[in-house]
Amino acid sequence: MSYLLSDPETVLLLGDESVDRIRTALVPSVAGDLLAVSDVESSVDVLSDRDDVGCVLVTDSTDPAAACRAVRETTDLVPVVVTVPVADCDHAALAALDDCRYVPPSAGEDALATVVGNALETYDERRRRAAESSLFTTFLADAELAVFAKDREGRHLYKSDIEDDVDPASVVGRTDLEITADYMREKARADFEDDMRVVETGVPIYDRVREYDHDGHTHWARTTKVPWRDDDGEVQGIVGYAEDITDQKRFERHLAEQSERIDQFITYVAHDLRTPLQIAYGHVDRARAGADDALNGIETSIHRIEDIVEDLARLSKRSGTEGLSSETLRSFRAESLTTEFVPLVENVWSVLSDGEADLTVDLPEDTVVAVDAKTLRPLFENLFKNALDHAGPNVSVRVGALDRGFFVEDDGPGIPDSERSKVTKSGYTTAEDGTGTGLDIVAETVEQHGWDLHITAASPAHDTPRNGPDGESPGARIEVAGVPMVTRTEFGVRERGRVPLDRNEDVGPVSVPGSAEYDRDADRWTVVADGSNVWGNTNEFHYVHGEAESPVRIQGRIVDLDGPHEFSKCGLAIRAGPDERAPFGYVGTTESHGSEVTWREGVDGFTDSDQFGELPGTFSYYRVEYVDGVVTLYLSESGDEWTPVDQQALDLGERVSVGLMVCGHSSKRTCEATFGDVRAVELEFV
Repeated sequence: MSYLLSDPETVLLLGDESVDRIRTALVPSVAGDLLAVSDVESSVDVLSDRDDVGCVLVTDSTDPAAACRAVRETTDLVPVVVTVPVADCDHAALAALDDCRYVPPSAGEDALATVVGNALETYDERRRRAAESSLFTTFLADAELAVFAKDREGRHLYKSDIEDDVDPASVVGRTDLEITADYMREKARADFEDDMRVVETGVPIYDRVREYDHDGHTHWARTTKVPWRDDDGEVQGIVGYAEDITDQKRFERHLAEQSERIDQFITYVAHDLRTPLQIAYGHVDRARAGADDALNGIETSIHRIEDIVEDLARLSKRSGTEGLSSETLRSFRAESLTTEFVPLVENVWSVLSDGEADLTVDLPEDTVVAVDAKTLRPLFENLFKNALDHAGPNVSVRVGALDRGFFVEDDGPGIPDSERSKVTKSGYTTAEDGTGTGLDIVAETVEQHGWDLHITAASPAHDTPRNGPDGESPGARIEVAGVPMVTRTEFGVRERGRVPLDRNEDVGPVSVPGSAEYDRDADRWTVVADGSNVWGNTNEFHYVHGEAESPVRIQGRIVDLDGPHEFSKCGLAIRAGPDERAPFGYVGTTESHGSEVTWREGVDGFTDSDQFGELPGTFSYYRVEYVDGVVTLYLSESGDEWTPVDQQALDLGERVSVGLMVCGHSSKRTCEATFGDVRAVELEFV
């Protein structure tokens, strides 16, 4: 039973004299029981073993001060009452001790009972206050919730120690305005005004939600504050708690977006089906006119309609992977992760174009994009349909590469500056019979995948204007950036020599030192790492690496990752160096979001990442290559056949750092990653 559930009604008597008399005076009027011991050592043992002793009564006149000191060394809560003859008491020594009360025997039994009764009440109040204080400080130290207490001026008195937040000791005596970063100043000012309102009015504030922007993202926090009152009811300050509800708000937005998509679903289906139906009707007319190849066009359109219906049916039913066939599972795994870019673009164009329009694809045939075909196909259908509708049947369209992305431009009339912000809105159309869907579908796809959409005029390289006034045409150019793409896979290199991973260090201001151990017999690395993140302006991780001369490659298998956070990560990297600000390319896995690619383009750049979210266990082999100023990232299921998933031109220098990066995504807890078959090699051109 908890000691707080039992009353401290026992008096511990230290002394052999007058036990019966004192028992009669105290039990049961002020105490529930009296326990007598004859020496100091025995009293210490009792205090250590029992929770119900609320007062120590010293009647042994040998050395009352020594007895008081022994009790105080054992507990600082239990009061001590000394009742010995005046001649036997060193009053100065007792006065120097904390909470030792003296009652002369001549005061009488009633006076002794009063003092002992008060001592028992004092102890009961003390232990409850101590328990409350202990509960509060434990909650502040260990609870993953931002709990705080402030005085009447809004200055912090206490603050919980939560992960990825400021040190509680550093904020004591300071207001939110004094400790908050510049990007949150507006929120801090509003929070401080709330503090003062609660202090002045005594009215609590419950569940106040505020939002703020940081690193281009919106965040939300919810706060509750109540007045902190003393025993007389006077407001001494506030106590409260705050919680980050960004994930909840984003989920709410996601639900709202899903609801909106359901409302648009029928419109989109009609729009997607209209194009192949129109093409089919056109070929029907040609068939009636005697065109020999018309039936082939009709058949192609019917197949496209079947593909759309099948995609929609699969999409509507895919709420999980239970019960799916092995073929379907494979389609959701490696086969759906990347798409051969050029064949898909040309296939979409062949369905939409009747032969009068012209398409140029300025990308290598082996270009791949780390997006499934079901996502890319409707995007290009709508881009091409938009060009055909607005630039005419003899439009010239060009598809080219950006740095991690692509563009589609035409030689039509273009899109005026004043209209570019409107054309991606649902329902916008300039045609009398238009549905108002098209570029809004493109914009929605881009937003869902975290890409960037830009609308501008066609580049000067597209110099075949036909449709503008006086033969002039600015053309329209739609750019989709931030897409994981690989436009070059053949570099003509071979292995030249191994690179030893002989360096092992923490990078960035990690809270808990990491470690690494290599088992030569099993050919495995075990890496333990802290680090709050590798993203944005935060770069904290443990790094096992070696130095090499480019061109270079590192590959290996991730055997296991045991992380405390859904975004705990481990993988392989090639960096300009071990410095936390060094640019790099990285590929690896996360605890809960599948494989991940991460880039930092420059010393002052922003670390960005993409997660693929494939089924667990799809990939376990990863590779990074740096050849001819280009970093290419690969995945593999078995280590035999490699799938390129992303590529970027980076200036990492002639001497680079290659190795294993592990981040726990936590400033308090570490993660452990196991790598096998790691092989880092310098390359040479052949």
